[in-house]
Amino acid sequence: MEYEAVRAHLTDTRTLVHHSGTRVEHGRLPGTPWYVALAEIGEGTLTAATLTERVNSWLAPRLLLFVGVAGGLREDIDIGDVVVATKVYGIQGGKQTPEGFRERPAAWHASHFLEQAARHALRGADYQVHFKPIAVGDVVLADAGSAIARHIHEHYNDAVAIEMEGAGVAQAAHLIGTLHTLTIRGISDKADLDKGKRDAEGSQRGAAKNAAAAAMAVLRSVVPADAAEVPAQRVDGRWPLLDRRMLLNAIGALGLAVADTVLTFPGRPSEPAAASHPGASGKGADTAATVVMAPVGHPVIGHTDRVYSVAFRPGGGFLASGSADQTLRFWDLTDPRRPEPVGSPVAGHTDTVYSVVFHPEGKLVADASADQKVRLLNAADPAKPAPLSQPVTGHTDAVFSVAFSPGGDLLAGGSGDRTIRLWKVTDPAHPVLVGEPVLGHTDAVLSVAFSHGGRVMGSGGSDHAVGLWNVAGRPARIGQPLPGHTDRVYSVAFSPNGHLLASGSGDRTILVWKVTDPAHPVLLGRATGHGDAVNTVAFSPDGDLLASGSSDNTIRLWRVTDSAGPAPVGRPLTGHSGAVYAVAFSPDGNLLASGSADQTIRLWKRTR
Repeated sequence: MEYEAVRAHLTDTRTLVHHSGTRVEHGRLPGTPWYVALAEIGEGTLTAATLTERVNSWLAPRLLLFVGVAGGLREDIDIGDVVVATKVYGIQGGKQTPEGFRERPAAWHASHFLEQAARHALRGADYQVHFKPIAVGDVVLADAGSAIARHIHEHYNDAVAIEMEGAGVAQAAHLIGTLHTLTIRGISDKADLDKGKRDAEGSQRGAAKNAAAAAMAVLRSVVPADAAEVPAQRVDGRWPLLDRRMLLNAIGALGLAVADTVLTFPGRPSEPAAASHPGASGKGADTAATVVMAPVGHPVIGHTDRVYSVAFRPGGGFLASGSADQTLRFWDLTDPRRPEPVGSPVAGHTDTVYSVVFHPEGKLVADASADQKVRLLNAADPAKPAPLSQPVTGHTDAVFSVAFSPGGDLLAGGSGDRTIRLWKVTDPAHPVLVGEPVLGHTDAVLSVAFSHGGRVMGSGGSDHAVGLWNVAGRPARIGQPLPGHTDRVYSVAFSPNGHLLASGSGDRTILVWKVTDPAHPVLLGRATGHGDAVNTVAFSPDGDLLASGSSDNTIRLWRVTDSAGPAPVGRPLTGHSGAVYAVAFSPDGNLLASGSADQTIRLWKRTR
């Protein structure tokens, strides 16, 4: 009944299913930018803690509101009142000694931010609201004269209500460390011998209704700084903004309601705060035309393991993704706020799909796997992709990266066997291996990319090296490996005009080279700022922006030119709860897609 009370406030609901079977309903809170994921956790602190952690890892909620009913413990707490827990007590910890039971209290304080929002939002509510501590134990209390009731009165005498799950949610949120959490309970009984009678009279339904209304009022009073303006009641003509800096980038991309639960996530943000950051090498960020990317919709859920690659179809409309779940998937982006899976996951590989790429004409897709194979598929209709040939072979170890030449006649692959292979794919039903393996790297080749003209290819490897290759004829290295990185080079990318080459590395840096003369590359600058390995880099179609994704769970944007090093633009994009392994711009440059170890894909919209 608590679940239905919250659900009644939502629109456009649909069910999301975790690979373990856990289900949430996802919908909009009308008049706000918030999406809400509604989860029913059942009884008990252990279940509550486990599912809170699971949903946090899965959906990365921005806020968590724990909503339900409770029994009142004091005379001045009436049935139908709402208690916003300023503190949650776990009442059953202690030590039994010959002298008696020695209490070992456990307590978790409410998020100050959310408590303050609740105090503001619930003034003048149609029901009585109390901001007081609550007690939590794995017991239904129906006797005010029982030993446990006396125990609470003696050791937790400021608690005004008792319930069964809040301590599990509070402990999970405490261990997560970054999740703002608030418990809101409607009083359905007085935790006495009349509990059964009160329940039969329908008191739980009224208590749940008031608790749900209070939770939604709190959400309506809290709008993320990166949220779009929507028609709704405002405070003094403005939304109270939730500033990412104030929250130290601690919050993710959703809002969670556990009804026994409410999850909340921002809707379609369009004007996030766009701060300027100190630039690399002492330069300031571009403030004249700051570009801002804002999250679009909710995380795209479908893969059941890490997402290593994303690629937009030329011409737009569709996205492809590859995952450690051994599948390739296609997504319809007609409405980027609501990406829809197209067809079934494309199986066939027997190990991780590391790389996915569209042919320049958009009807052909290549993917590469740790099973040493590369596939070519006809994706003219993404709902019915069909292999065009047997898997392309030639590598003797995992294939980490594939790339089509700009003309579409060549396909390159980089592998753990330390080589690059080229295939002629003018007839994709009959790919032809070109020449001998391209040697030069002394460890796995993790990334390959073609320049604009298709005559030069770049590569990055586990040997810390970036290589340039002339592939106009028989492949040959151009000059010496580009120095500068001190760890694996996970990704290389050319700017659309071929003038720049960017590389991302496990040393947490990005190097940008001017390669208009590939025989004499010039290092333009080193970008720093990521807190962990840089796994992926991608240029925008206009060549002005570089996006990078990192194992620090963030995406960063950089301004790039032919004459200066990269300069940071705006704040890091946060929302993923795992390493970011892939980023890609849409053909028009207005969308950015990212794939992550959290098993999700996220879309980001360019707002200016």
